[in-house]
Amino acid sequence: MDWLLFGSVVSVNLFIYHHWVYPKFLQYYAKNTQTDNKVDTFESRNYVSNDVDCDLPKITIVMPVYNEAKHLGDKLSNLLMLDYPADKLKVVLGFDGCTDNSVDLARQYVDQFQLNNITLELDVAEDNHGKVHVINKLLMRHKSASDILVLSDVSALISIDAMQIFAHRMAEEGVGVVTGDYQLYEHGSKGEAHYWNYQRNIRKAESITGSIIGPPGALYAIKASLFEEIPVDTINDDFVFPMLLVSRGYRAVMDERISIVEMEATNTTNDFSRRTRIGAGNVQQVLRLRGLFSSKNGLTGFNFFSGKFLRTLMPFNLLALFVCTFFLTNSHSMVVANTAWFLWLGQCCLYGGSALGLLFDAAPVKQPWASLYYIAVGYMASFYGGIRYIFGLDRGTWIKISSDQQATSNFQKKSVVIPKRFSDVLISIVALIIITPFVPLIALAIKLNSKGPVFYRQLRVGEIKNEYVEVFMLIKFRTMGVESESKSGPVWAQKQDTRVTSVGRFLRKTRIDELPQLINVLLGDMAIVGPRPERPVFCGKLEEKIPYYLERTHGVRPGITGLAQISQGADTCLEDVQNKLYWDHSYALSLTSFSRWLKADVMIILRTFLTMVTFKGN
Repeated sequence: MDWLLFGSVVSVNLFIYHHWVYPKFLQYYAKNTQTDNKVDTFESRNYVSNDVDCDLPKITIVMPVYNEAKHLGDKLSNLLMLDYPADKLKVVLGFDGCTDNSVDLARQYVDQFQLNNITLELDVAEDNHGKVHVINKLLMRHKSASDILVLSDVSALISIDAMQIFAHRMAEEGVGVVTGDYQLYEHGSKGEAHYWNYQRNIRKAESITGSIIGPPGALYAIKASLFEEIPVDTINDDFVFPMLLVSRGYRAVMDERISIVEMEATNTTNDFSRRTRIGAGNVQQVLRLRGLFSSKNGLTGFNFFSGKFLRTLMPFNLLALFVCTFFLTNSHSMVVANTAWFLWLGQCCLYGGSALGLLFDAAPVKQPWASLYYIAVGYMASFYGGIRYIFGLDRGTWIKISSDQQATSNFQKKSVVIPKRFSDVLISIVALIIITPFVPLIALAIKLNSKGPVFYRQLRVGEIKNEYVEVFMLIKFRTMGVESESKSGPVWAQKQDTRVTSVGRFLRKTRIDELPQLINVLLGDMAIVGPRPERPVFCGKLEEKIPYYLERTHGVRPGITGLAQISQGADTCLEDVQNKLYWDHSYALSLTSFSRWLKADVMIILRTFLTMVTFKGN
């Protein structure tokens, strides 16, 4: 019990330190050093009005664009009003496989920019390569001809003197990154409003005491000569690009006179998705920027640890607190047990209430509940994203599908969707607790039997929605040799498949190889019961041969087991797939009724268990 008590105390103190002690210390320290860091407002606001235009730096504004027609016109009009010499300013738009009319809209502004003697360059790519690819390409292209490179989001409007202030602040010794005061035009909730006000105060204090830990991606400027490309798989590019300069000893500062107004409003759904991606990016950037922990970075390193690192750690810290307090409820000490019960039940109420609020889109509006809800949901999203990154289960891409492949309706009703997802999570948690002690033995058997990793990850097609096909990384225990497809390429499994190892054959017969997919279920990629998730390389071919093949997972998450899986063996030919299609559509029809769904899932799970214990798996 001693180590549980120690863990609980450490978790509570880390939470208090990150959310209260560190911000108070930072603001106190900043208040006492602010007088040494004040900037001459008059000088910067009249920097261009004097007769030194020829000495002003050349600025190139780069904006990646992907389906931004909603805000693009307002943004370009905003840039036309910037108070900066036209011959020193260039605007570059990088269109990354847009499918809306963003490109046509931008072309309508070319003449207006020419009338104002401002260069507007349109770089149009037909295919989508990702934001980081666009930034790397365009910034490297314009690096040598620019003094300052400015990155901005299409949805963010900026104050007209922003470029003047960038030019002035970049002239300061040691400054490599400059940003402004980020504000939301419309807050999604009171909790969000409170959070961003908290973040503004933190950034302001960080800027005064050293460097801000991550400028808002909506607008920031860097010295062009310092720019370096980053890996294309970088998630939080707006953090990594500027913080690489900070890790090299340059300062990143915030100037409150630069106004950045985010026009894109958030809602519960897209905000959770955004924060999930940020959570994955937080883990990635802590690993890639670990050099910032060095003592040579002084207070900036301290800020990175106390702010960004602990924010990344906090979801896992709170999980540890939840587990520790649960076990401490059985303590022999009445004081410890009662305190643990209070903390554990409080966490249950907070997380359970937040999950229900997220599920039914019913966020509280009164403080402090609104802030607690926003923090709790944020940490849920961060934990989800962090786990995805740690296990290598990133969703990959969103594959667009044509309109004739879109289903006209979603079979599932809310009366089925919610209990089905609840049962999936509950079964997964219980099953993972049961199998965890056996995982080391399974891993040892796999390693002794053949060379290669214990787990096998493979890209699979997930749930199909009206506008895209979801793709995810499926995880299994490895049952084949590591180079089983090096010569043949992707092929269907065969009966008595020679590629399967002896241990792998046992894992397949007992279906044990499928058990790691419980992680996919917890992360929302899969369900316990549903159609088999197919490989993308086969999906296109199967859709050509079998009408409506892709609709088998429309509105339905693929499953670890399913009606088709228990009704016939593994797919070995096109006819097998076609037969399974009927079973998959039959299962989809059961999702129109709660009683039908419950009966179908119970039957399928029981038959799957019977297959496992009788060694009849394929």
